[in-house]
Amino acid sequence: MASFFCLVWTIALYFAIKPFHRRLPRFWLSPAIVVPALTIALLLAADIPYAAYVADTRWMVWLLGPATIAFAVPIYEHRAIVRRHWLALAIGVVVGTLVALVSARLLAEAFHFSNEVSSSLMARSVSTPFAVAVVSHTGGSADLVSLFTVMTGLVGMMVGDAVLALLRLRSPVAQGASLGAAAHGFGTARARQRHTEEGVVASLTMVLAGVLMVVAGPTLTGWVIAVVG
Repeated sequence: MASFFCLVWTIALYFAIKPFHRRLPRFWLSPAIVVPALTIALLLAADIPYAAYVADTRWMVWLLGPATIAFAVPIYEHRAIVRRHWLALAIGVVVGTLVALVSARLLAEAFHFSNEVSSSLMARSVSTPFAVAVVSHTGGSADLVSLFTVMTGLVGMMVGDAVLALLRLRSPVAQGASLGAAAHGFGTARARQRHTEEGVVASLTMVLAGVLMVVAGPTLTGWVIAVVG
Protein backbone atom coordinates (compact mmCIF):
# COMPACT_ATOMS: atom_id res chain seq x y z
CA MET A 1 0.00 0.00 0.00
CA ALA A 2 2.80 2.40 0.88
CA SER A 3 4.55 1.78 -2.43
CA PHE A 4 1.38 2.52 -4.42
CA PHE A 5 0.83 5.70 -2.41
CA CYS A 6 4.40 6.78 -3.23
CA LEU A 7 3.72 6.24 -6.93
CA VAL A 8 0.55 8.35 -6.84
CA TRP A 9 2.29 10.99 -4.74
CA THR A 10 5.24 11.31 -7.13
CA ILE A 11 3.13 11.61 -10.29
CA ALA A 12 0.54 13.94 -8.76
CA LEU A 13 3.18 16.19 -7.24
CA TYR A 14 5.04 16.44 -10.54
CA PHE A 15 1.94 17.54 -12.46
CA ALA A 16 1.03 19.96 -9.68
CA ILE A 17 4.46 21.64 -9.63
CA LYS A 18 4.98 21.79 -13.41
CA PRO A 19 2.42 24.57 -14.21
CA PHE A 20 3.58 26.50 -11.15
CA HIS A 21 7.16 26.38 -12.44
CA ARG A 22 5.95 27.46 -15.88
CA ARG A 23 4.52 30.63 -14.37
CA LEU A 24 7.59 31.23 -12.19
CA PRO A 25 10.55 29.77 -14.14
CA ARG A 26 13.11 29.73 -11.33
CA PHE A 27 15.47 26.78 -11.19
CA TRP A 28 14.77 26.15 -7.49
CA LEU A 29 11.07 25.78 -8.35
CA SER A 30 11.74 23.15 -11.01
CA PRO A 31 9.88 19.84 -10.56
CA ALA A 32 13.30 18.15 -10.71
CA ILE A 33 14.16 19.86 -7.41
CA VAL A 34 10.83 20.38 -5.65
CA VAL A 35 9.42 16.87 -6.20
CA PRO A 36 12.48 14.99 -4.84
CA ALA A 37 12.81 17.39 -1.90
CA LEU A 38 9.17 17.01 -0.85
CA THR A 39 9.26 13.26 -1.47
CA ILE A 40 12.31 12.85 0.77
CA ALA A 41 10.55 14.89 3.45
CA LEU A 42 7.49 12.63 3.15
CA LEU A 43 9.53 9.42 3.38
CA LEU A 44 11.33 10.68 6.47
CA ALA A 45 8.16 11.93 8.16
CA ALA A 46 6.19 8.76 7.44
CA ASP A 47 9.18 6.46 8.05
CA ILE A 48 8.76 4.81 4.64
CA PRO A 49 11.85 2.80 3.63
CA TYR A 50 13.47 3.32 0.26
CA ALA A 51 12.67 -0.27 -0.75
CA ALA A 52 8.96 0.45 -0.34
CA TYR A 53 9.23 3.60 -2.42
CA VAL A 54 10.96 1.96 -5.39
CA ALA A 55 8.69 -1.11 -5.39
CA ASP A 56 6.09 0.62 -7.60
CA THR A 57 8.14 3.55 -8.92
CA ARG A 58 11.15 1.74 -10.40
CA TRP A 59 9.52 1.70 -13.84
CA MET A 60 9.84 5.50 -13.95
CA VAL A 61 13.61 5.08 -14.00
CA TRP A 62 13.19 2.75 -16.97
CA LEU A 63 11.33 5.55 -18.78
CA LEU A 64 14.55 7.58 -18.74
CA GLY A 65 15.79 5.36 -21.58
CA PRO A 66 13.02 6.25 -24.07
CA ALA A 67 13.13 9.86 -22.85
CA THR A 68 16.84 10.06 -23.65
CA ILE A 69 16.32 8.55 -27.11
CA ALA A 70 13.58 11.15 -27.74
CA PHE A 71 16.30 13.82 -27.77
CA ALA A 72 17.19 12.45 -31.22
CA VAL A 73 14.18 14.30 -32.68
CA PRO A 74 15.49 17.88 -32.16
CA ILE A 75 18.97 16.68 -33.13
CA TYR A 76 17.62 15.46 -36.47
CA GLU A 77 15.59 18.61 -37.01
CA HIS A 78 18.71 20.75 -36.51
CA ARG A 79 21.24 18.38 -38.09
CA ALA A 80 22.84 21.28 -39.99
CA ILE A 81 24.26 22.52 -36.69
CA VAL A 82 25.74 19.09 -36.05
CA ARG A 83 27.39 18.98 -39.48
CA ARG A 84 28.99 22.39 -38.93
CA HIS A 85 30.47 21.60 -35.53
CA TRP A 86 30.97 17.82 -35.53
CA LEU A 87 34.74 17.90 -34.92
CA ALA A 88 34.54 20.30 -31.97
CA LEU A 89 31.69 18.30 -30.48
CA ALA A 90 33.51 14.98 -30.88
CA ILE A 91 36.66 16.31 -29.22
CA GLY A 92 34.62 17.92 -26.46
CA VAL A 93 32.77 14.68 -25.69
CA VAL A 94 36.00 12.67 -25.44
CA VAL A 95 37.82 15.25 -23.34
CA GLY A 96 34.79 15.85 -21.11
CA THR A 97 34.36 12.13 -20.48
CA LEU A 98 38.01 11.67 -19.55
CA VAL A 99 37.97 14.70 -17.23
CA ALA A 100 34.84 13.38 -15.52
CA LEU A 101 36.39 9.94 -15.00
CA VAL A 102 39.70 11.27 -13.69
CA SER A 103 38.11 13.83 -11.36
CA ALA A 104 35.72 11.21 -9.95
CA ARG A 105 38.58 8.79 -9.32
CA LEU A 106 40.67 11.47 -7.62
CA LEU A 107 37.71 12.36 -5.41
CA ALA A 108 37.17 8.71 -4.53
CA GLU A 109 40.84 8.29 -3.65
CA ALA A 110 40.88 11.45 -1.54
CA PHE A 111 37.94 10.26 0.57
CA HIS A 112 38.95 6.58 0.58
CA PHE A 113 35.69 5.38 -0.95
CA SER A 114 35.09 1.67 -1.44
CA ASN A 115 35.47 0.15 -4.89
CA GLU A 116 31.70 -0.03 -5.31
CA VAL A 117 31.22 3.65 -4.47
CA SER A 118 34.23 4.64 -6.58
CA SER A 119 32.97 2.73 -9.63
CA SER A 120 29.49 4.20 -9.22
CA LEU A 121 30.92 7.70 -8.92
CA MET A 122 33.00 7.31 -12.07
CA ALA A 123 30.03 6.05 -14.09
CA ARG A 124 27.84 8.98 -13.06
CA SER A 125 29.36 11.24 -15.74
CA VAL A 126 26.59 10.40 -18.24
CA SER A 127 22.80 10.30 -18.23
CA THR A 128 21.18 7.72 -15.94
CA PRO A 129 20.20 5.03 -18.52
CA PHE A 130 23.75 4.98 -19.88
CA ALA A 131 25.29 5.12 -16.40
CA VAL A 132 23.27 2.13 -15.21
CA ALA A 133 24.37 0.15 -18.27
CA VAL A 134 28.02 1.04 -17.66
CA VAL A 135 28.08 0.34 -13.93
CA SER A 136 26.91 -3.23 -14.45
CA HIS A 137 30.31 -3.92 -16.07
CA THR A 138 32.50 -1.94 -13.68
CA GLY A 139 31.44 -3.33 -10.30
CA GLY A 140 29.35 -0.42 -9.13
CA SER A 141 25.79 -0.14 -7.82
CA ALA A 142 22.82 0.78 -10.04
CA ASP A 143 21.11 2.54 -7.12
CA LEU A 144 24.23 4.53 -6.22
CA VAL A 145 25.01 5.56 -9.78
CA SER A 146 21.40 6.71 -10.25
CA LEU A 147 21.72 8.84 -7.13
CA PHE A 148 25.09 10.28 -8.15
CA THR A 149 23.89 11.02 -11.68
CA VAL A 150 20.79 12.86 -10.49
CA MET A 151 22.83 14.86 -7.97
CA THR A 152 25.33 15.77 -10.69
CA GLY A 153 22.56 16.94 -13.01
CA LEU A 154 20.85 18.99 -10.31
CA VAL A 155 24.05 20.75 -9.27
CA GLY A 156 24.96 21.39 -12.90
CA MET A 157 21.54 22.87 -13.60
CA MET A 158 21.69 25.09 -10.50
CA VAL A 159 25.17 26.52 -11.03
CA GLY A 160 25.48 26.13 -14.81
CA ASP A 161 24.43 29.68 -15.72
CA ALA A 162 26.84 31.18 -13.19
CA VAL A 163 29.75 29.02 -14.38
CA LEU A 164 29.11 29.85 -18.04
CA ALA A 165 28.97 33.56 -17.18
CA LEU A 166 32.21 33.26 -15.19
CA LEU A 167 33.94 31.51 -18.10
CA ARG A 168 32.61 34.19 -20.49
CA LEU A 169 31.44 31.64 -23.03
CA ARG A 170 29.47 33.39 -25.76
CA SER A 171 28.96 30.64 -28.32
CA PRO A 172 25.64 28.78 -28.03
CA VAL A 173 27.49 25.66 -29.19
CA ALA A 174 30.05 25.91 -26.37
CA GLN A 175 27.35 26.71 -23.80
CA GLY A 176 25.10 23.85 -24.92
CA ALA A 177 27.95 21.34 -25.03
CA SER A 178 29.03 22.34 -21.52
CA LEU A 179 25.55 21.94 -20.06
CA GLY A 180 24.90 18.66 -21.85
CA ALA A 181 28.21 17.12 -20.85
CA ALA A 182 28.23 18.33 -17.24
CA ALA A 183 24.56 18.16 -16.25
CA HIS A 184 23.08 15.53 -18.60
CA GLY A 185 19.28 15.62 -18.88
CA PHE A 186 18.87 18.47 -16.41
CA GLY A 187 21.48 20.51 -18.26
CA THR A 188 19.86 19.75 -21.60
CA ALA A 189 16.48 20.92 -20.32
CA ARG A 190 18.09 24.13 -19.06
CA ALA A 191 19.92 24.62 -22.38
CA ARG A 192 16.64 24.32 -24.29
CA GLN A 193 15.18 27.05 -22.09
CA ARG A 194 18.11 29.31 -22.86
CA HIS A 195 18.38 28.88 -26.64
CA THR A 196 17.23 26.42 -29.31
CA GLU A 197 20.73 25.86 -30.64
CA GLU A 198 22.06 25.33 -27.13
CA GLY A 199 19.42 22.70 -26.50
CA VAL A 200 20.24 20.81 -29.69
CA VAL A 201 23.97 20.78 -28.96
CA ALA A 202 23.37 19.78 -25.32
CA SER A 203 21.17 16.90 -26.45
CA LEU A 204 23.77 15.67 -28.90
CA THR A 205 26.60 15.99 -26.39
CA MET A 206 24.66 14.09 -23.73
CA VAL A 207 23.77 11.23 -26.10
CA LEU A 208 27.26 10.96 -27.61
CA ALA A 209 28.88 10.94 -24.16
CA GLY A 210 26.47 8.21 -23.09
CA VAL A 211 27.20 6.08 -26.16
CA LEU A 212 30.94 6.54 -25.64
CA MET A 213 30.68 5.38 -22.03
CA VAL A 214 28.56 2.35 -22.89
CA VAL A 215 30.98 1.29 -25.64
CA ALA A 216 34.31 2.20 -24.02
CA GLY A 217 33.41 2.98 -20.40
CA PRO A 218 34.76 -0.19 -18.79
CA THR A 219 38.04 0.11 -20.73
CA LEU A 220 38.42 3.83 -19.98
CA THR A 221 37.58 3.23 -16.33
CA GLY A 222 40.27 0.58 -16.10
CA TRP A 223 42.84 2.88 -17.69
CA VAL A 224 41.99 5.73 -15.34
CA ILE A 225 42.22 3.48 -12.29
CA ALA A 226 45.60 2.15 -13.48
CA VAL A 227 46.99 5.66 -14.06
CA VAL A 228 45.44 7.55 -11.12
CA GLY A 229 45.61 4.68 -8.63
